[in-house]
Amino acid sequence: MKQNIYDNPEFYEHYMALRANESGLNAAIEEPAIYSLLPPLDGLRILDIGCGFGKFASYCLGKNAASILGTDISANMVSEAKNRIKDPRADFVQIAAEDLDVAQGSFDLAVSSMCFHYVKNIRPVFETVALSLKEGGHFIFSVEHPICTSLLKGWCSLDDGTKRHWPVDDYKKETLRVSRWFVDGVKKYHRTVETYINTLIDAGFSIQRLLEPGPAPDAVAERPDLLDHLRRPPVLVLAGVKAQPHSGV
Repeated sequence: MKQNIYDNPEFYEHYMALRANESGLNAAIEEPAIYSLLPPLDGLRILDIGCGFGKFASYCLGKNAASILGTDISANMVSEAKNRIKDPRADFVQIAAEDLDVAQGSFDLAVSSMCFHYVKNIRPVFETVALSLKEGGHFIFSVEHPICTSLLKGWCSLDDGTKRHWPVDDYKKETLRVSRWFVDGVKKYHRTVETYINTLIDAGFSIQRLLEPGPAPDAVAERPDLLDHLRRPPVLVLAGVKAQPHSGV
């Protein structure tokens, strides 16, 4: 069964409180990295997989995107996005990433923010994204860094709370991991950097960029606690372009 933790009332309440004041890593680390890789958005048809409450959609519309389709497994998130964004260029649909069914070549850009570590099998999802994009279309996504999902234990700290190191174990064991984040039983699927990259290539993309972003100096100045995220990368970001098929000689 596909996980839909964002429709858990307790989880949803805590998550939206986190995003209301952006006290997590999205605004400080992940979003600037995604934005730095985007092509010019003017006139583009965009697919936003795991759209959440529509923050990225709003950004794209502000950059004159032609249209954006946001998809999310969570009814709560889709409802929130629809309430926040009334622009006729935007449409939001409740559907799991694994169940996407889109017309061939219907998008110029596909983006997914912190979604695919919840997906058991990314290969068919990447293949669907490739099908949905025109030749030369861009695919940019972020996930929780495999260094973090390998163990999901968090920092090893001294009794006084001083963080000593971040443990990594069972890195090559690509299986389900279960942890507590706001609630018990949050499921994440660990896979290696190698798997993310090669699955992207196998789906027909050429790799354009790999980022392991940390906080910018101005973000650290506002939130000194972000310095810890320079000790290990919390996020992995990959950008690919749909390769043109080779013609026979």
